[in-house]
Amino acid sequence: MPGYLTGYSLACVYDCPLALNDHHSGVRGLEPRDAYARIERNVQASLDCIVGTMPVQLFIDNFLPDVPPDRKQEILSSRDAFSAVPSSGSTPSAIYEPLSTNNKSRSPGLVFENTSIRSEQPHEPGLMKPHICCFRSENLERVRHLPPYSRADLGYAELFIEVRPDIAFEYFIDPLTSSQPKEWKKHDVVVEIKDDRMRDRIERALGQHIAYATEIQARQQRLCLFSVSFCGSRARLFRWDRSGIIVSRSFDVREQPELLCEFLARYACASHMDRGHDQTVEMATLAEEAVFRDVVSRHIEDQLGLTGDDLAEAVSEHYQEGHVMAVHVFVNTGTDVVVDRYLVSRPVTSPMMLGGRATRGYWAAQASTRRLVFLKDTWRLPGELEGDVIAGLHTAGVRNVPLLVAHGDVYHRLPTPGEVRSRELIHYSWTDVYDTTSWASLVARRRISVNTNVHYRLVLGTVGYALKSFKGTDELLHATYDAFQAMRDALQKDSRLHRDISVGNILLVKERGSEMRRGYLIDWEASSRVDSDGRSLCAYRMGTWRFMSGKMLTEPEKGHFCQDDMEALLYVVFHCSLLHLRHNLRPDQLRPLMHEFFDRTFSMGRQLYGGAAKRVNSATRLFSGRVKWADPDIQTWLDAVMDLQGPTSNPRELAHLWADPEHLETFWRTFLAQRTLARDDRVENKLSPPDPPLNYASGSDVSFVGS
Repeated sequence: MPGYLTGYSLACVYDCPLALNDHHSGVRGLEPRDAYARIERNVQASLDCIVGTMPVQLFIDNFLPDVPPDRKQEILSSRDAFSAVPSSGSTPSAIYEPLSTNNKSRSPGLVFENTSIRSEQPHEPGLMKPHICCFRSENLERVRHLPPYSRADLGYAELFIEVRPDIAFEYFIDPLTSSQPKEWKKHDVVVEIKDDRMRDRIERALGQHIAYATEIQARQQRLCLFSVSFCGSRARLFRWDRSGIIVSRSFDVREQPELLCEFLARYACASHMDRGHDQTVEMATLAEEAVFRDVVSRHIEDQLGLTGDDLAEAVSEHYQEGHVMAVHVFVNTGTDVVVDRYLVSRPVTSPMMLGGRATRGYWAAQASTRRLVFLKDTWRLPGELEGDVIAGLHTAGVRNVPLLVAHGDVYHRLPTPGEVRSRELIHYSWTDVYDTTSWASLVARRRISVNTNVHYRLVLGTVGYALKSFKGTDELLHATYDAFQAMRDALQKDSRLHRDISVGNILLVKERGSEMRRGYLIDWEASSRVDSDGRSLCAYRMGTWRFMSGKMLTEPEKGHFCQDDMEALLYVVFHCSLLHLRHNLRPDQLRPLMHEFFDRTFSMGRQLYGGAAKRVNSATRLFSGRVKWADPDIQTWLDAVMDLQGPTSNPRELAHLWADPEHLETFWRTFLAQRTLARDDRVENKLSPPDPPLNYASGSDVSFVGS
């Protein structure tokens, strides 16, 4: 397991700010109305990254060091520790109240609290909290003084325990105890349930467990997290990191109390690092906080020209008082590793879903120079570094890409001269180490191969606002044209496709002497070189779902080409226009159109598909034809580009127009040169409320995850 980072703070950072939603009224990604959909997505995503079920003692020995000899006398005997726990109960409280995990002699320095009751609506998905959270003693009073509506208690949780009252709610099934290791590979750990209603309840319980783990990792600086799941008196241990979930086998705490007692004792005596905390992040000093606030405020004044209360609100998107952190960025110079210190506070994006790269993006102040930069903290796949890609794009002369300042993988400790890369030196995920072990079984009839992820930080000198903040038609079409130039340059000068064109990956930056903000194409981590036919050398599908081309959603095996990025850019403009330019659709017409066009999915086997509306629209204009724009310029642009992308007459004869990006370049450049576009015509088009979730029971049917 990893060694210790030397020369840095051994304190932990708790209660990290989360990204705000577009209206600054709450946290992005935790909207209660979307809780059921998040739970369902969590379960589906977990099937790609669960590794299990691991023998319990092996789990404990692999992930937590033994209790130091000088502390063993502090630990109470495990004899009869959980004899009062019933084998099953009518409610979760019947199981967790007799656990008596609050005994300090069993987990010295830690306190276990019932957090499920610390909510104004403790049975409502999106608002409920884990049944039990474990806190450091010194954090307990701070947690107890939080109001019930706050979720900051998850920002202090060391681990959590989730309880279902009976074994009937178990999602996993272990191999028979009499089975041999050669049989474990053929075993499927996901229990088969024929009753649809019961399956829904069990899957919702797992999805809720995943939601807690995801939120805790977003509210803290974490490398990994532990949790415990009870079904009646039977428990499982979980280890979460940025590549997946390791699940232990089940054991009865009444019959084998020593297993849970040993886990809790080792956890209590473990270092912050072994508990999963990232110690390359620490709290900033008060002086550094003042520097950060000043640097951010001045940049916003330059970018937006705001003052007074408007400026204060804009600053709050990036700064939360008392919550400024110092992040260490490691740069490998080839002969040495140089460490620089960057100040951050509230991110513009938080990792709120299982899977992906767990990316946080911050406006940051370089502590040594007070320069404002953008810091991207992510878990990358092995291979090409995004910083190297951006440096190569600049060398090749690609326009409208961000300026590189620094980048590098994150170290547990600084290397000694000549020391090679290893998991003991650099932040790697660990779940992937175990997916080929003898005990790793099938998951939903599939052999699981988990990604190896590496903790990586990238610092950019280009800082601005996402395209969604555009002020009008003029800025929208000029900024996306800038992104198109970056796409074309990258292909022509560096044989590279971006592969993730989206609203969030086009940045608006006001530069000195210019009234209109310029567009920069950012987030090149998914980019790929192309073969001689212009096809991406990366065979797997990549992109932001709602903007991906119809072909990549319906026939991803055909490969990614420049035309797919061009189509995604068209959908970026269409999406922004539907939300923020005047048109004829009512709120109750706009929501279903956007859902059908951008978000509709269906699955075949384990593969997710969509894009039917995009394919239909390319041939018939069934969807875009319903929209009549108040501004004739945006109407003309959208009609013309959609005709290039999918001619409704003579499509085969005219297909070459879209196949060659030069045709779109010529049209777009001429269009912008010949027209004076509206500059401040942005509106906030309303959407009707989403439909209520289907097939979910209420009341007592969800009590097992919330009461």
